[in-house]
Amino acid sequence: MKKFLAFAAAAALSAGVAVAQDQEGPSPEELLERAPDRAWRTIDPENILVIDLPSGPVLVEMRPDFAPKHVERIKTLSRQGFYNNTIFHRVIDGFMAQGGDPTGTGKGGSDYPNLQGRFVTAREELSEYVPIGRDDRASDIGFLGTMPVASQTPSMKEFLKTEEVGAWPMHCPGVLSMARAGDPNSANSQFFIMFGDNRRGLDQQYTAWGRVIDGERNVRRINRGEPPERPTPILRARIMADLPPEEQKTVEALRAESETFKAWLRANRLITDDGFLVDSCSVHVPVRIDGEIG
Repeated sequence: MKKFLAFAAAAALSAGVAVAQDQEGPSPEELLERAPDRAWRTIDPENILVIDLPSGPVLVEMRPDFAPKHVERIKTLSRQGFYNNTIFHRVIDGFMAQGGDPTGTGKGGSDYPNLQGRFVTAREELSEYVPIGRDDRASDIGFLGTMPVASQTPSMKEFLKTEEVGAWPMHCPGVLSMARAGDPNSANSQFFIMFGDNRRGLDQQYTAWGRVIDGERNVRRINRGEPPERPTPILRARIMADLPPEEQKTVEALRAESETFKAWLRANRLITDDGFLVDSCSVHVPVRIDGEIG
């Protein structure tokens, strides 16, 4: 994450952008350490997917409030052991790692029917969406939990036929989305994990349903190739709520609406004085696990 922050700050300075900062204030790390308990949100263990890779575990916050059917499918298949010992069969450096096919060929799926795509939804339906700024691609950028989301501004309502302001997850690094064929309603069991920023090519075209909140380093160690010479397997995929008590962890995320998060953004030079996000995809909501900040 530090590399992302350094890149964002450098990009802003080179572009002559006035980045919000407080040189005499506390560091980003100090802000998180001092954050009151009310600034943290406990993530429901029912909505945490645990993917065990050879390099270690990956924790994903799933967002059923945006993609209820897709999250339900992931939970069902994980609980059935469907993903265990499947491989990442298509892995493109700087782009994404695709898996979830029991045949390992990219042509397989589960016995369940395909899912209807969920690409954009009415912002009003996302009660936990928190706007934090804007960037050069969207007039409104915010978070649904830890998932980055772009949106039209509420003021657009008077210009829209449906009077529903649209919102959609952004395909940033660490975001998980459903793979599909040419038919937009052909998602089934396969999914991919983003390595890079591909908002321009994937947003509003694929159903994103979660984001990695711990274990990014383990994701980066997935072997590349189409297919890889030595495909990386998913050893197990489980739901945190189902783990034995001794394996369960308390996972908390910083509330995007909190003053601590706003101050953290400014301290990291990720947002300008007038609310412009220098690099939206580099903003990862801070997380702490069993009281320890990652």
